Amino acid sequence: MAHKRGRTTIDDFATCPIEKFGCLKEIPYDDLEAHYSSKIHQECLLRAVIFYVQQLHSEPKTNTTLSNNEENYSEITDSVNLLAEGLSSLHDDNVQIHDNAIQLHNNISEQQYQIEQLKNSIEESSQFIHATQINTNVLQTEIETLKQKITDLSSQSSYDGTFIWKITNVSQKINDSISERQTSVYSPPFYSSPTGYKMCMRLYFNGDGQARRTHLSLFFVLMRGDYDAILTWPFSYKITFCLYDQTNNQRHIIDSFRPDIRSNSFQRSQSNMNIASGLPKFCPLTFIQQENTPYVRDDCMFIRCITNFETIPKKMIPYICALNMGLPKSIQQTMIQAEVERHNLVTSSALSNPEKSFMNEDSLNKSQ
Repeated sequence: MAHKRGRTTIDDFATCPIEKFGCLKEIPYDDLEAHYSSKIHQECLLRAVIFYVQQLHSEPKTNTTLSNNEENYSEITDSVNLLAEGLSSLHDDNVQIHDNAIQLHNNISEQQYQIEQLKNSIEESSQFIHATQINTNVLQTEIETLKQKITDLSSQSSYDGTFIWKITNVSQKINDSISERQTSVYSPPFYSSPTGYKMCMRLYFNGDGQARRTHLSLFFVLMRGDYDAILTWPFSYKITFCLYDQTNNQRHIIDSFRPDIRSNSFQRSQSNMNIASGLPKFCPLTFIQQENTPYVRDDCMFIRCITNFETIPKKMIPYICALNMGLPKSIQQTMIQAEVERHNLVTSSALSNPEKSFMNEDSLNKSQ
């Protein structure tokens, strides 16, 4: 190609054929195509074309002149042909560049359209996810409410002011309390009567307040009930708790407290439930954390709450807790009433003859 276009080469360099019009003298072979498309080459090429065109029109068309300038004319013709070839090559390059630019523009437009579509899709997805999250939260709340209602219905709630709370997964609840994932648990609600007070228990497995890490804390909670408007307030009835010994020893842990009627805990509830109140130091933690403790068997505990609506003597509480809970309630009530009468008889005898009554009570206890 270099030979055809009249170029001379030195050490892999070429001289531009229009070098005398100001173009480069030495051009690396690898840069020739880029050079032909460069701005400096096109400017020099334009000057060369203008020069040769002007020269052709300025020369007289006589035989003498043509004869004298035959060699120059031939050289000009070759140069013009070379220039035409260069222009054709540049034209082809420009057409290719134009086509590439159009294709690139189309690709960019298509990508911009796809990006807009993707943005719209992302925004719609985000709105959908947000709406789904709201619906999920609403459904979760409804599920929890239904679960609580099912728990209340399936727990066989008591309607006589007493309730035995079976606590399962005790070891897990103790660990949750120690790690503070869940410091306390609530019992299912129970009632003093079908139209009476609504209440529950609250248990801290790792203690509460000053009893934290040392004692089991057990509290009584008054809840908002459907019949609160016709009940007597404040709540003033004595509360007794019993943690059952699940062996035949029946060394139950029993403790009681009487409500402070000045406390908001025993006024009519203005929210779902009042602040819990009761026994922060119900029993030492060692009682339930020791190995083979009689108070935890098969990872279960049983705690009983007794609301003393009648004047039940304090000495009667252990007897009531020791009754066989498998007996019908009517039989339990009959046995309790008989024990109360026996207790009152012993008490009356003690007032009249303290020494004799002591012997009678002792013999009755032995016979029992």
